Amino acid sequence: MARTKEFDPDAALDAAMRLFWRKGYEGTSTSDLTDELGIARASLYGTFGSKHALYLAALDRFLSGAAGPTPADILASRESALESIRDLLETSVVPPQGGTPAGCFAVNATVEHGDADPEISQRTTGNVGRLEVALYGALLRARAEGELAPGIDPKSAATMLTALNHGLKVLARAGEGQGDRIRTAIASAMSMLGAPSRTDVD
Repeated sequence: MARTKEFDPDAALDAAMRLFWRKGYEGTSTSDLTDELGIARASLYGTFGSKHALYLAALDRFLSGAAGPTPADILASRESALESIRDLLETSVVPPQGGTPAGCFAVNATVEHGDADPEISQRTTGNVGRLEVALYGALLRARAEGELAPGIDPKSAATMLTALNHGLKVLARAGEGQGDRIRTAIASAMSMLGAPSRTDVD
């Protein structure tokens, strides 16, 4: 008879996701993982295979929306397409809650690994592409609804906003002292797109 696992793999994966998110891949030791997950090394390897495999599973879990709404969810959540874009960018200045680290796990993975690890790169590159496609759709909707400023090319603007979003996540990881800089960047981008200021909206 097979032994019943002494821990919840889903809960362990959530804990690993937050640990890798906070400390990075290289900064997280096997001892860190066993301590955080509350399991023995044998259980860790028996369930997930290796630290690398666990990292990939944690990254997949994050990208699936386990830590909160995905960018696509946020961009589809408002009647105003431009306000949904503002909401997305402003996730960088929302204080972390429920043990969620600052910044973005996927952006952290991009910064830490670049294209050095093909399996991680496939995931982070796909994440960038999906965000750009979602932003392009939101900008097309904004143009159709008369929100977008004249002369703005939705495709180019989607690329710019994707890069801006990633940069804001890096700044957010640097701490709350970056809040004013992040808000100024968001306000400038939204003004360029044609959105009223937040005070005008309120």
